[in-house]
Amino acid sequence: MSNLSKLESPPSPSRRTFIRQSAALLPVVSAWPQTVMAQPQTCTGARYKLIFASPYNSELWLSSPHMHQQLKHNIEDFSNGKICVEIRDNGSQGVGHDLAVQVSRGVIQGALLSVSNLSPIVPKLDILNIPFWAAESQAYLNLITSDLWQQQVTEQIRAQGDVAILLYHLPGARTLTSTRQHGKLLKTPSDIIDVVFRVPVSQVLRQFYQLCGTTPVQVAWHKAAMLAANKRFDALDPSVTGLYNGPNGLNQHIGAVSLINSVQDGWVSVINQRWLKSLPRKLRIAVWEGAEKTFVQHLSMARQAALYCQRGLLRNGATIYYPSADEMASWQEIGGYQRREWHATKVTLLGKLSAFDAFVAATQVNNGLTFPT
Repeated sequence: MSNLSKLESPPSPSRRTFIRQSAALLPVVSAWPQTVMAQPQTCTGARYKLIFASPYNSELWLSSPHMHQQLKHNIEDFSNGKICVEIRDNGSQGVGHDLAVQVSRGVIQGALLSVSNLSPIVPKLDILNIPFWAAESQAYLNLITSDLWQQQVTEQIRAQGDVAILLYHLPGARTLTSTRQHGKLLKTPSDIIDVVFRVPVSQVLRQFYQLCGTTPVQVAWHKAAMLAANKRFDALDPSVTGLYNGPNGLNQHIGAVSLINSVQDGWVSVINQRWLKSLPRKLRIAVWEGAEKTFVQHLSMARQAALYCQRGLLRNGATIYYPSADEMASWQEIGGYQRREWHATKVTLLGKLSAFDAFVAATQVNNGLTFPT
């Protein structure tokens, strides 16, 4: 979720007031894509163009909370048509870390990518990938909407001057998933010892799977389907939504999905700071307001998409497994955030252990939004 900057925020409504007002849109949000999908990519009378890239297909909105068309409509609407948003979807501009680099360098203005693929540019975000403290959607929503997170993370990222987070997306928690070629159901830590495990460019996730005894290998997201088919790795960890929507038909290469809910498979829509600062003040505000509205609209769609993807994976022949309480405890014991092995990471990313403890406390406080169940 984005936060209107102190310098750019209009006197009314405030951020929280805006969220409460926007929440009234949630009951009708499921019908929204059918309206906006019909809108053309081109727009007349625009003074500025925002090229927004994504690995996901705009037409497949039922299975993904990518919110392409909602973001386009909302920014164009709040800017009174002065900003034209051009969506380059389906990986046409690249995927993953490549998109993060393009936005950072100003090649494009905005993009949708995972938190893990942004973490090399914004290392502090990797704190989200320490397991079993902010994985559940409501806990994650509480955290990212807290004043603490906004001040300590979102605003600090914006202050760096390269990229800014327009909005957070909640596609669901990461899984423990075997490829169809490997086929084994991964119930407990003993099941993944010596398994070749695909990881993104997150050092924290790599450390987690090392604690679990795997052999982690970094694989670019756009190559995951091909390498899974060729038995180059045995397991991977995206959310059900990520598995189903993965590029190049990844969902055809999924074997058994274990819902261990280790880490929220968070996505972020980001924007280039230099482009944003080049806009007149009113249009900068329009971008933030469009992002705020999109964030609230995406909550019910994220839940609907996750259920759609789960049914889709089952239709494809995958198995979906819900671990028992004892099995969940075994994952927590071997890799959970309470382990001393995470102390150095917490200090490196946040400066002190107490800062992490404050974030954990923030996951318990609802800030006015409830994730649908």
